[in-house]
Amino acid sequence: MASGSDRKPDLLGGRGYPRQSMEFTQQLEMVRGIADALPVGDAPEGYLVRQYQPNDRDAYLELFHLAFEASDPLPDVLATRLDSGFFVIEHGDSGALAASCVAQAKPRARYPEGGELGWLVADPAHAGRGLGTLVAALVTNRLADEGYGQAYLLTEDFRLPALSIYLKLGWLPNLFQGDMESRWRAIFASLGRQFDVAECYVP
Repeated sequence: MASGSDRKPDLLGGRGYPRQSMEFTQQLEMVRGIADALPVGDAPEGYLVRQYQPNDRDAYLELFHLAFEASDPLPDVLATRLDSGFFVIEHGDSGALAASCVAQAKPRARYPEGGELGWLVADPAHAGRGLGTLVAALVTNRLADEGYGQAYLLTEDFRLPALSIYLKLGWLPNLFQGDMESRWRAIFASLGRQFDVAECYVP
């Protein structure tokens, strides 16, 4: 198994995120209880925050595949999204979608209420404008508005930009199995953050 230092990212599509082979079969999980609404500012000049529309399909899939390899998430996303919970950010000059995230109703064994933050993606061509943070905050607030006592998300160890956003927005690492603490310690070290078990969720 390759270590974090000798894994070689493969950049797919020319401008997507580095894709790394999965080091672990079990995804990371994070949780967030109902809390005060996160402060959400306006989109940067030249960008529009709105809800996904049916004619966004091709633009959404182009954005989605910058970060994820699933062939087409839309049937599941459209079936499980909360009302007013599928956020996209449109770049005004080009009309392209620059970021997206969705609030979904997806019960799982560990999360029977089933409020999930799903599919956060932002185009690296628009980096540095806080677009990923903005859509993730909007989805976090939408899940809280829906009344989920414990919302959740699934992610991977190598998605450091997304993990940094989630932590900044108050999502907690879920230490639900034995290797989670060591994995999160490595992630925190990569992000230059101090790890503290007291700031995690321990079932």
